[in-house]
Amino acid sequence: MKLVSVEEMKAIESESDAGGLSFAQMMENAGTALADVINANYSSLTKRTIIGLVGPGNNGGDTLIALKHLAQSGWNPTAYLTKKRPPQDELVDQLKEAGGEILLSDADLDHQSLIRQILRPRRS
Repeated sequence: MKLVSVEEMKAIESESDAGGLSFAQMMENAGTALADVINANYSSLTKRTIIGLVGPGNNGGDTLIALKHLAQSGWNPTAYLTKKRPPQDELVDQLKEAGGEILLSDADLDHQSLIRQILRPRRS
């Protein structure tokens, strides 16, 4: 595995985008790969619930895509939006359409919704 700095990653992504691999496709690839890893390692759980902490940037987009794919694979995903996402966020809409739940940190000032999500039983 190779580790890169933020600046190096931005340069790699820009070069990939210039070469024809769009930022949207990079996010789709990353989110799909993450969902595949989770499915490969945890699909044996009988109660498949998962929460993703989602920020406003591309990594948050990767997480929303992963959660959407997990919903389509029978998981019960929740996205906890730690910061505001763009209005009319297509990725949030796709997760909702796939059956995922969205929680907003702005509406959870004491973090009780997040705590309940984290503490709820995961296995039957």
